[in-house]
Amino acid sequence: MGITTLINEPLDNSAASELARLTNGTPQSSGDIKDGFLNILVAQLKNQDPTNPMQNSELTSQIAQISTVEGIEKLNKTLGSIVGQMDNNQTMQKVALIGRGIMVSGHDYGSEILVSANEQGDISTTPFGYELDRPADSVNITIKNKNGTVVREMEFNKSDLHSGEFLQAGVHSFVWDGKDADGNHVEEKGAYHFTVSASQQEQTLLIHPLRYAEVNGIVRQEKGTKLDLGLVGTANMDEVRQFL
Repeated sequence: MGITTLINEPLDNSAASELARLTNGTPQSSGDIKDGFLNILVAQLKNQDPTNPMQNSELTSQIAQISTVEGIEKLNKTLGSIVGQMDNNQTMQKVALIGRGIMVSGHDYGSEILVSANEQGDISTTPFGYELDRPADSVNITIKNKNGTVVREMEFNKSDLHSGEFLQAGVHSFVWDGKDADGNHVEEKGAYHFTVSASQQEQTLLIHPLRYAEVNGIVRQEKGTKLDLGLVGTANMDEVRQFL
């Protein structure tokens, strides 16, 4: 079956698409569509009514339509290439993070501090912290053991000259010395949980607890690559709040 085209009838994108569909029954590139379009256009010019010839504006319009299709295909290829390069660059950046420590949201990955000791009995703890959306007048941190017993409380407020930096908006991280309220090292090793609260002019502020994790590797998933954080799980780059 042939393609019927009325003389002097503008050839739009749908006609060009129909030509592509009927040709060999396979998807056509913009170049194939353009060749078919030009063949039909030449046929139109040869068979047009001499008393009612195609106007220059009509010819220009039809050529512009097919040029637009070709331009869109080239643009899609260019964008696809750029996206591919960006994905490769992001993957390389993530690979460079393997072995490094990061701070991620405690809401999503658990607000934990890990306490351990070496053979000499020296205590070490993993970093922890928080993120403030805006400055605070006071910040309170409570550390509890696995039984829920409070072992240490820390407070930063405007009256303490040394607390100023911990009240500013942004990310704050530090290391607990592993000592309780009496100044003694905690005896239990393992995971301790912490909570953080903040206020400004007696109004409670939104605060995000942050926990430490180490990047063990890169995991490829359907929606892209993620950071492998071992027992903590996996995280996207936009979930990382600080690199240590």
